[in-house]
Amino acid sequence: MSQGKKEIIIAALIRKQLLVGELSIEENALLQEWLSVPENQEYYQKVIDLETLKSKERFYKSIDTDAAFERIKEKLGFEDSPVISLFNYKRFWKYAAILVFLAGITSVFFYMNNGETSKNQEVVVKSIEPKYNNPTLVLADGTVVSLEPKKEKIVSKNGVISNVNKVLVYDAKDLKGVVSTGDNTLIVPVGGIYAVSLSDGTKVWLNSKSSLKYPVEFSGNKRTVTLEGEAYFEVTKNTHSPFTVKTKSGNVTVLGTHFNVSAYEEDKNFETTLTEGKVKVSDISKSKPAEETILQPGQQARVKNEALRVVEVDPSAYTAWKDGKFYFENENLKNILTKMARWYNFNVKFEQKALEQIKFTGIVLKDEPIDHFLDIISKSSNVKYKITKVNQTYEVTVSK
Repeated sequence: MSQGKKEIIIAALIRKQLLVGELSIEENALLQEWLSVPENQEYYQKVIDLETLKSKERFYKSIDTDAAFERIKEKLGFEDSPVISLFNYKRFWKYAAILVFLAGITSVFFYMNNGETSKNQEVVVKSIEPKYNNPTLVLADGTVVSLEPKKEKIVSKNGVISNVNKVLVYDAKDLKGVVSTGDNTLIVPVGGIYAVSLSDGTKVWLNSKSSLKYPVEFSGNKRTVTLEGEAYFEVTKNTHSPFTVKTKSGNVTVLGTHFNVSAYEEDKNFETTLTEGKVKVSDISKSKPAEETILQPGQQARVKNEALRVVEVDPSAYTAWKDGKFYFENENLKNILTKMARWYNFNVKFEQKALEQIKFTGIVLKDEPIDHFLDIISKSSNVKYKITKVNQTYEVTVSK
């Protein structure tokens, strides 16, 4: 996707957030990725400023948005472009066009309006520092809240949520006897880790580039949450109400135990690692009956290509991330850099495919610059690496 087309989609997302008040998990993830760039955060704050927005709305009514929209399509060449399936944004094109003229939301719009073309310049850099980005909480009523450290209390229609030391806490006493309905969604962008204490006392650590959808208050004889990405669960035991983690590739059901679930869509792999107690893992298959298995501590269930298998592992290698560490045990370089990219926010390129399978074992602190780790890989595996930056996008290239 070209930079110009991506910015138009981002503009549509912001417009939808402001006017409709609700984004899907996928839309929120895309918006949060864009907001991970400080310059974009500045533009965003200007756009959502209430008084500024009101003046833009008044001006909007006086301009020909259809003509503006046609000019944007012509500039970006959308006539012959395939429709992106992220969401049905055709109805929001007018809003994107408005933002072009009213918000000045990105530099690409500036260049279009001045008839100029931005040139991408590749720069070699020494390293990439880890950068913390504020997660987002989408409340049951559609309100989107940026979880800034200074925002220690979040007041909603369903009660008060504490936000201290990167942990959200739901207290049933704050509900004042009113049964709450609806789901909240916690979205953690690249470069972040956040925890949430659910209404039943269950604690969940959410890894970077992940989201968790959960009820404001559990009720009835079951507790169900939906995960995209990776999370570690310490489930409060309740023999009358099983706890289920749903993902696109598999589900995990427990009464009360500690376990890790990794279900990143780009990995095309689902993993559940058990540290304590027992869990039941079931795959989701469209071509055959679902398989189930019961895990014991130290076992991991893996679902790949609709096949479920169980292996013996060291659980600490799969849970170290929540304690601020990368722990790799005989893992190939492709998987390692894929995981690290979710923290440092870079793209990976291997000049020779064989380099993807180089194995590595070691522990790296997540608050260290990435070149500390790459230097170790380079010296121990006889490979070279180069870090480049084009605009705000980093790329790590591995070569012989």
